[in-house]
Amino acid sequence: MNLRQATTADVPTLAELNHRLQNRHADAFPDRFRRDVPRGEIAEAFRNMMQAPEAFWIVAEKDGRPIAFLSAEFRKRDANWVMAAHHICYLGGIVVAPEFQRKGIARKLLDELKQEAATRGATTIELDVWAFNDEAKQAFASLGFQGMMERMTLGLAKAGGR
Repeated sequence: MNLRQATTADVPTLAELNHRLQNRHADAFPDRFRRDVPRGEIAEAFRNMMQAPEAFWIVAEKDGRPIAFLSAEFRKRDANWVMAAHHICYLGGIVVAPEFQRKGIARKLLDELKQEAATRGATTIELDVWAFNDEAKQAFASLGFQGMMERMTLGLAKAGGR
């Protein structure tokens, strides 16, 4: 297995890898997530995110074929009335093809991200995980992540549907 920076040439394969995860989110929250998003739309979004100066995307490949990827963004925030100034690395996601899961690939991708975060001066790596995704929560906990915040929601009746 080889790790390298992702390029826009990888985008169609990365969009395909992301497809299963997108639909899993749509299963859990159909009012929030789209199902079967056209690959071209995902590809355009990935290209745009990948080309941002604060972006960091890496690919794990086997036999020259991407089998996993990690996307992250570096964010600097000035101090304000409630928060101290901080420089974080926001982990957008790690996606590993099903046949390669539980083989240490996510850990290797995260190790590469830790090195990049240290080089860029970030003090933490943060991420969001959806409440339904116990598998991801367990995986991230095993990688050393700890809970910091919990978001809650209250559904309201749709307009005109009282």
